[in-house]
Amino acid sequence: MHHKISMALGAVAALAMMPSAQAQTAPQTAPPPAKPVSAALITLAQAIRIAQNTLTACAAKQETAAVSITDADGNLRVVLSADGLNPVGLRTAPLKSATVMQFRQSTRALGERLEKDAAFRDGPGKDTRYFFHPGALPLYRDGQFVGVLAVGDGHDKDEACALEALAKEPDLKVAP
Repeated sequence: MHHKISMALGAVAALAMMPSAQAQTAPQTAPPPAKPVSAALITLAQAIRIAQNTLTACAAKQETAAVSITDADGNLRVVLSADGLNPVGLRTAPLKSATVMQFRQSTRALGERLEKDAAFRDGPGKDTRYFFHPGALPLYRDGQFVGVLAVGDGHDKDEACALEALAKEPDLKVAP
């Protein structure tokens, strides 16, 4: 009996290893090659400078914050957080960034839209992937969307910190 079970298990194993007819006829497709991170959108040096200037602006306002810079392709370029930060900022900054990536408007403008537009409030406004509190800004260079600056846990000063940092980057605007 033991020999019969072994033979049956061997046959099952052999069948499991054989590709199905459907798999034999299905074309094998490789995932598309990854697009390299482009310095044409935001350079690493610029992302670090913006993030540091944002944290400095928040510190001058007696706030700790987390800052993330994402390029227009959705690549995270830099994340910095102040010492003593409440870790909630590390969660809200990426949510704010995702919000701006989706809608290409500041989280302040989108938050105001929530108050006026019931369909927006009942649709995207209820989507937990987004966070509509002020503090994230779209970044444009020569009319082209190049990325997002997002600030979290600077309380009501997030956007002010971001705008102060961007004032030092004359090639970047928050509108096309």
